[in-house]
Amino acid sequence: MLSMALIAGACAKTENNAAADSALNKDIQLANRDTTAQPALTDVPAGTATTPAPTTAAPRTTTTRPTTTTRTTTRTPTTTTRTPTTSVTSSGNTVTRTNAGTAARVGTIPAGATLNLASGSKVCTNTNKVGDRFNASVTNAVVGSNGAVIPAGATATVEVTELKRSENANDNVVMGFRVVSVNFGGHTYPVSATTSYAQVSKVKNQPKGKDVQKVVGGAAIGAIAGQILGRSTKATVIGAAAGGAAGAAAAAATANYEGCVNSGGRITATLNSSTQVNI
Repeated sequence: MLSMALIAGACAKTENNAAADSALNKDIQLANRDTTAQPALTDVPAGTATTPAPTTAAPRTTTTRPTTTTRTTTRTPTTTTRTPTTSVTSSGNTVTRTNAGTAARVGTIPAGATLNLASGSKVCTNTNKVGDRFNASVTNAVVGSNGAVIPAGATATVEVTELKRSENANDNVVMGFRVVSVNFGGHTYPVSATTSYAQVSKVKNQPKGKDVQKVVGGAAIGAIAGQILGRSTKATVIGAAAGGAAGAAAAAATANYEGCVNSGGRITATLNSSTQVNI
């Protein structure tokens, strides 16, 4: 019995030593590990599973998109008043420019174009003088290039260049005119146009006393001629009648005549050079 106890004690001691050696070996292995990896203060005894610390999620930034609302906005148009400036080109034409400096679009009325006009007032050789100006209306539209038009109804300024009355029935009345400008659309355009036709009326301008003297003188001459030719009363009457008619014809032939272009009278002018107008 004692022997069995000793054997059992020896076995127990051997097992204890083996356990101690095993624990010592573990301690040596732990001591030989990389010292750079230091255990955290939260380390737990060996053999216990370490639960990783929960990862703190970064806060999410949520962008709220604004709701698009369609709004109908009524805008009152702003009227900008620009004062136009005018300048005269080398050809003598007036060009209107805005404050932005942009020239207005222009077209050309060619030389040789015809202006048909109606006089706005009565003009006569004995009531007007050279240099006088009067207005006339354009009766037919004049079309040029690039859309240029002098419209019917435009106002033309006409200048008197020559006036001469008739001194007798065979003498001509002379009336000369030229167009110096046309106005339409709020703009005045200088032009050079010479009249080729004017509707002139001849108006007799002779004192009645002068006509009576010429008729009486003609009758006296006729009477004398009748007496000389016929030597009878009948010849005298015929001669007197013939003389009176001759006197009346002489009065008409030697009378003075004034010339007039009546209000509404027709005037035709031809452009001497091309003219630029706004379009």
